[in-house]
Amino acid sequence: MVVFSKWLSLLCVLCSCSSLMAGALRVGMPVPGQVPFLWVDDTGAVTGIYADTLRAVASDLKLQFKFVPLSQARLNRHFLGGEIDLELGVSDSADEPQAIRVLSVFSRPFGFANEVVVFNPKLRFPAFILKDLKNIKVAVVRGASTPDYIIREDYASPLQIAMRVDRGWSEVGLMREATAVHYQTNQAMSYKISLPYASNPISIRLHRQHQYLLEKINNSIEKLERQGVLEDIICKYLCGN
Repeated sequence: MVVFSKWLSLLCVLCSCSSLMAGALRVGMPVPGQVPFLWVDDTGAVTGIYADTLRAVASDLKLQFKFVPLSQARLNRHFLGGEIDLELGVSDSADEPQAIRVLSVFSRPFGFANEVVVFNPKLRFPAFILKDLKNIKVAVVRGASTPDYIIREDYASPLQIAMRVDRGWSEVGLMREATAVHYQTNQAMSYKISLPYASNPISIRLHRQHQYLLEKINNSIEKLERQGVLEDIICKYLCGN
């Protein structure tokens, strides 16, 4: 059994090397994208914190890649079938299907996804935990997980939520901190942002057939973090002009 396991691991590495020589790493890109993490801008270019982080790592390691836009359901199917080589900004979560977890290996974190409350400046917000929102109408992105004790109002995107709170149509909304800061800074939206009520490390998720790249990617992320490159990428999208 040990011999078979070693043979299988070697076969995976050989197959992976062959696929890379035949083309670039295929990067799953959920559509629609999400500002400021990963989206297609008005010029048709893939941009955002995650995109630039990948470009920095790929440049450091001399890797080639291509983005493959897919709906979330199709992205999962492509990952399971080995048609997607990596995903960006993913948290190692026990909530994911076991079939996907078995095929996933995660890099060291290159950042954190902080979840925050955005709220009308006139609202006195007492604390920064979700239980403070019990029985309050809260604007959330459709499909997002929330506690049963809030009264949710579903919208298609974080931008819709930001606009509603900015214009006073909703008093409270939930979104990621980076998204809230981006709209507040770049679109002059007027709302307050709470301290994070949840925070999850985010990583590069590799398909197990490419796990031989994991150590190199981890070393690259550590180097880019030490050099301040990752901080500069975040500031590019969140620090304004």
